[in-house]
This record gives sequence, C-alpha cells and structure tokens, in this order.
Amino acid sequence: MNKKRVNISLLLPVLLLLLVSGCSETSTSKLDTAQTPPPNNDDNSSSCTSNTTGNTVPAPPTLLPASSYITAGSPLQNFVAQQAAVATVAADYSSGAHSLISGDNQGNFSALNNYQPVANGDLSMAVYGDSFYRIEKMLSGNNIARFAFSDPQTPIWQYSTNDAGSAVQSNPYDMVFVNSSKAYVLRYNSTKVWIVNPSAATEADFKLGELDLSAYGGDDGIPDMGAAVIANGRLFILLQRLEGPTYQVVNDAYIAVFDTATDQEIDTGASCDGFRGIPLRVRNPTGIVYQADSDTLFIRGSGSFFPVDYSGGIETVDASTYASKLVLDDSATYGLITGLMPVSANIIYFVGYRAYNDNTLYVMDINSNQLAKTRVAALTQGQISDLALDAQGLLWVGDVAQATVRIIDPATGNEVASVSTSLNPLKIVFAP
Repeated sequence: MNKKRVNISLLLPVLLLLLVSGCSETSTSKLDTAQTPPPNNDDNSSSCTSNTTGNTVPAPPTLLPASSYITAGSPLQNFVAQQAAVATVAADYSSGAHSLISGDNQGNFSALNNYQPVANGDLSMAVYGDSFYRIEKMLSGNNIARFAFSDPQTPIWQYSTNDAGSAVQSNPYDMVFVNSSKAYVLRYNSTKVWIVNPSAATEADFKLGELDLSAYGGDDGIPDMGAAVIANGRLFILLQRLEGPTYQVVNDAYIAVFDTATDQEIDTGASCDGFRGIPLRVRNPTGIVYQADSDTLFIRGSGSFFPVDYSGGIETVDASTYASKLVLDDSATYGLITGLMPVSANIIYFVGYRAYNDNTLYVMDINSNQLAKTRVAALTQGQISDLALDAQGLLWVGDVAQATVRIIDPATGNEVASVSTSLNPLKIVFAP
C-alpha cells in the first residue's frame, strides 16, 4: 500500500500535525503496539544488532554550570569570504523562497532575500560545486530547481521528480552528489531512489536509473527515505520505516548502504533480520552527517512527537566497519533531538526540542560525556531549524523565532554575526 506523504519540516510539529505531516511526527506510543520496544531503551537488546558497541543505554551526560563551556578548536582570527544559500518559509507556511547570504573577509554579512517565491513553504536545499539545488517537496510541486550562486534568481533548470504517468507524488527530500554528472534523489513517498544527471540539459536526460529500497518498506510498503550522505565511495541512506497513514514510529530504522560505482547494495553483515543494511538504535532518524576526521557518521533520531516518545537520540556509525554506538539517549531533560552537527571528532552541537517554542542549542563532548547550553540567549527556549558548518569551522544556526541565521564560533561559543533572512530559515548550504 502506498501512503500519501505531506512533509513541511521538523520546525513546527504542531503545524505539521494540522497539515497531516508525513515526516513521522504523528505516531502511536510504543506501548500501544505489539512491536518490540526501541533497542536504545532496552538494556537487554537482541544480539542481532551485532554492529552495536555494547547494549546498554549510556549514562546521562553531566550538564555543566553556566560559568563553564565546551569549546572546539582555536578562536577564528580571520574571516574568509563566502556565500550561503538558504531555503526559507513564511511563518504560516503559505509561501517559501530562498536567500543568498554573503560574508566578506572582515566578518560583515548581508542577505538578499525572497528569491523565486513559491506557494507553500515545503522546501529544502542541496549543493554541489558552484550551484545550489532547491528541493521543492510535495506541497511545493515535487520538483528540483538548479541555480548558480552567481545568479540566484534565475533557474538553470527545473525538473519533476514524479514518475511519468503516476498519480503518486514523489515528495523529494534530499539530493546527494557523486560528481557533476551523477547524483541521487531521495523520494519520501516512493520505494525508489532516482539516480540522476545534475548536468542534464533536458528533463528527458535527467533520470539515469533507480535504487530499489522496497525490501525495507514494512507493512505499508514505504521505507521512508529521509536523508543521505556519501562517504568512502558509499551512499548511506536513512530509512525511517514508519507505518501507516498516521506514521507510527514502531519499527527499527536502518541505513541502507550502496556502492556509488556500481549502484549495488552492500551487505553490511550488521543485521540478523534479513536486511543488508545497518540497524539503528534510534528511531525516526531525521539527519545524518559524515565527520571525516573520525570517519564517523553522526545520526540524530527524533523519536515521536505525537504522542511524545523518547525513542530517539544520537548514534554514531563507523563508516568503514559499520559498528554503531548510542552516544546520547533522548529524554525529558533536553527533549527530542531535532538538530545535530559535529564540529570536531568529539564535540557536537545538537538541538533539544521540548515544545514548539522551547528548543535549546546544546554543545556536548562525547568523550567526557559533558554538555552545556549555548551561550547565545536567542537559541535557548527558542525555535531552531537547521545547523550547518562552514569551511572555516563556524556553526550557522537557523533561528526561526527571529527569521535570522546566527553564526557561532565553536572555539568560544559566542555569536560572531547574525543576518536576517526575511522569511524563516529552513536549510543552509554553502558555496565551495
């Protein structure tokens, strides 16, 4: 059975519920089902999850006092000129657009806003080379549009991600790149990832092939491919594996791994459930980041928003051996995990979501198991969307409450700049 998916973002789960969101934020409690409870909440989880490093829930981290902080690296001495493209959305989600933020080598930042407005703000972003790709999800038309950073108001092309002749709306979620002529498009409402040519001059030449993820579909047949990253010549795809029209968070999530040279799925040997992929201890995974220094994948699991069910957290996976470890178990202390960005091999920033307007940015040392609240007052009990790390190591944070992108130096924890995006920032990507 195919289930229609409507996703807007993880920013405003209350609004998403009203719009029948398909981002898995509507679910029944694990206690209401006969399913096995999430492994990260079971100290005696099955030995079938043989890729896990130990089966115990990690000890809660120590929250440092306000006078202390966790820093990474050396304070920034000189700024580097750069550009960022930001997908933006109106507060009521009635429209969306994108902004272009420019920063000079003196640390001055400015934005040109409201490029290419579109009805309904169901947008995301991807980037490769000198172009950014605006992903227009289900409510915004099931398209991807390519723009040059040098001309952010004129699309180079705009192609549909729907299957020809099909009534199913594909709901494109992410686009990850092998090179200028090969990329993968994740389609949330489908069992098939598209292999595409980003340099195609015509829509007829855009699609090159498919990856089949139907084996992970569960009872409703849809694997819920939410995000992906490429590392070491392998494509890692997060599969939420939600169930039914209410998007129940009842199945263990997986990472499917494909060889980007052959487009064949790799048998990771990490599961005893008949799947080739990597079983995760967190449920409803909504983001994945590759940290090159440690050759590690960082995954955030957001659990369930309605009703609240702490079945998520932060998990790491070795990108070469596939060994995984739960490094943070979500809880009422800081809430569900809705944002994550490693800034070094052991220092991570994450967003704890306790309520619609109660999101807080934290920094954590996963080696010492200590964490601290952000030093930026606006990012405590606010509304936070995206976390992105630029080439000079600065953390960019989408502040939805203020329609602003805030830029933090992880070496001090202080805000070094902020810039208004007019509409609320959703997704931030950087020019090379």
